[in-house]
Amino acid sequence: MGKHILLLPLGLSLLMSSLLALQCFRCTSFDSTGFCHVGRQKCQTYPDEICAWVVVTTRDGKFVYGNQSCAECNATTVEHGSLIVSTNCCSATPFCNMVHR
Repeated sequence: MGKHILLLPLGLSLLMSSLLALQCFRCTSFDSTGFCHVGRQKCQTYPDEICAWVVVTTRDGKFVYGNQSCAECNATTVEHGSLIVSTNCCSATPFCNMVHR
């Protein structure tokens, strides 16, 4: 009977973590229209993760690369040579990292 009592807190813990998890889009490579070319999936966040997407453009605004995922995220924009890398984060709603098509 002691084992059954120990399983209850474990089950409740797993239930709570699944309720708190956020679902996001995962795409290894999307184009300038938001169409996913490689790795289109859904992901579920782990603790300390939220929905994220990264967009790489040239200094003159031409799209180079983009991806989406569940990740630890800090919104930043960094210039690297002739490229601008923008990391974006959201957690307000499920699938909030949808890139506009």
